Amino acid sequence: MTEAWYYNPADHYVLDDISGFKVRRSRTRTIPGGQTGQAVVDRKRWEPQQPQDFVRGVVDDQTVDVARPRQQNQFMMVGTFITQAASVGAFAIVVDSAVGMTAGDTLQIMLDSGINFTAQITSIEGSTIALATPLPASVGTLGDPAQNMVLDLTAPQAPLNWIGPGAA
Repeated sequence: MTEAWYYNPADHYVLDDISGFKVRRSRTRTIPGGQTGQAVVDRKRWEPQQPQDFVRGVVDDQTVDVARPRQQNQFMMVGTFITQAASVGAFAIVVDSAVGMTAGDTLQIMLDSGINFTAQITSIEGSTIALATPLPASVGTLGDPAQNMVLDLTAPQAPLNWIGPGAA
């Protein structure tokens, strides 16, 4: 059925916002708000507004009530690792760094056999540490330095990186 092209004083023509066709105002509906925002459309094209258009965000307060900064690292042990293999009966080991170790300190050395060996330092020259007792098994032959850790068991007077009153 075609549209009657006559004048009707109470029913003017409008353009459908979706199709662009000329339609009588009496045959249209308005889509409220949403993405289409008050679009005037033919009743055949009208659809209810999407319920998700009415969803409003909720403020998510993520502030921390008692904020505490991360503490400084305080190492209570001096540790290093073997850098050169030493055989059974050796009286010296070569480590990555001997910083913080002194003669007379007690060391714990992880041997290749997986046993912890305890020995006392007699002297230190660079990164070579001389031991009071010989090694009961080889050390440093496995290749992975983490498998041959060396720990200084002598407790330091203060943490090594302690910063506070009177610290140099």
